[in-house]
Amino acid sequence: MMKKFTLSAFTLLAMAAPVFAAGSDIEIKNVSVQFIQSPEYTVNPPIHQARSEKWMEVEVTFEAKPDFTPELAFNYYILFAKHLVVGHVNHVNIPKGRELRSVAYVSPNAIGMLTNGRQFTGADLENVSVTVTSPGVAAPMSMKSFKPSTGEWWASMKQEEGFVVNKSETPFAPLFWDRYVPLKPTTSH
Repeated sequence: MMKKFTLSAFTLLAMAAPVFAAGSDIEIKNVSVQFIQSPEYTVNPPIHQARSEKWMEVEVTFEAKPDFTPELAFNYYILFAKHLVVGHVNHVNIPKGRELRSVAYVSPNAIGMLTNGRQFTGADLENVSVTVTSPGVAAPMSMKSFKPSTGEWWASMKQEEGFVVNKSETPFAPLFWDRYVPLKPTTSH
């Protein structure tokens, strides 16, 4: 009986070890949120741009300890104006580094929909959490929140997709290419 228990415990530990080891390879250091204006571009022929509204920008700073990581998914959980909006940003070819970044956005139109058109306030941003996962591994490798929280507070809430977008889906796409790790290319059908 003792041998069976020891063997079972050892087997479970051996199966869990890669998950725990992988978790220490990627660590989210900081989650910051700011509201920023759309960039203004000069084009020829000139066109009149409407006064730009504010975008929500969620930036994650993280550390990658392996020399190279082929792919990571950053999962954004944003509790804003009583709505839990979620999005996923997939990165590829992640180098080793301490000051690596991922970013996601919520558009001015989406913010307007979430607040029913009223001007938002600081109280509307209740919390933001970000997890990072590796393909084929369901458990997060790392998690960090904008405000202090415990556990996966979003797990039991209704999640709304389609409001959180990656950088390539914004007017910020051509800016700051070297600030963020590369996005995974989307495939078109």
